[in-house]
Amino acid sequence: MAQRKTPSVRNMNMKLPLLILGSCLFLACKEGTHTREERKMKAEQLFRSVYGGDPSQIDSLATNDVIVTYPVFEQIFGKKAISGRESYKNFAIGFGDRWNDSQVIIHETIAENNNVVLVWSFSAKRKETTPDSSFIAGQKYSWGGITLYQFDESGKITIEIGEESSPGPFERIKK
Repeated sequence: MAQRKTPSVRNMNMKLPLLILGSCLFLACKEGTHTREERKMKAEQLFRSVYGGDPSQIDSLATNDVIVTYPVFEQIFGKKAISGRESYKNFAIGFGDRWNDSQVIIHETIAENNNVVLVWSFSAKRKETTPDSSFIAGQKYSWGGITLYQFDESGKITIEIGEESSPGPFERIKK
């Protein structure tokens, strides 16, 4: 009769910690992927909301003391950044008041740690001609850029740092 080999207690004791460690690593990776995807979704949601002229998502996605900066802010606001949710909402409303038929395209979304980077394009028709005629009512304008969002531990956006250009990054490489 063949003798059955049973695992020794020592072998079982060594396998259990490895099994627990493997499970923890799997769950940590799974959780990290989930939160990374969640941050990517939140960044895209906020970007589309703000640059679509709808500030309704700002309260749920950004901290009270959010800081937002783009190179054009110095020209528009006379300062390099705006801070606080109310200022951010006022900016979104003003942005929406200037443009019709806006189209936001997000080409790439990358998340690492508490940061999300969007590569995007924007196009819209100007609602009114500016006093210096640099923008003409009814004419379509396009630009693009790269925006970095930083998140706090609670999953809210604390900083939005952007760079924009015309043409945008993806348009410059089209043939």
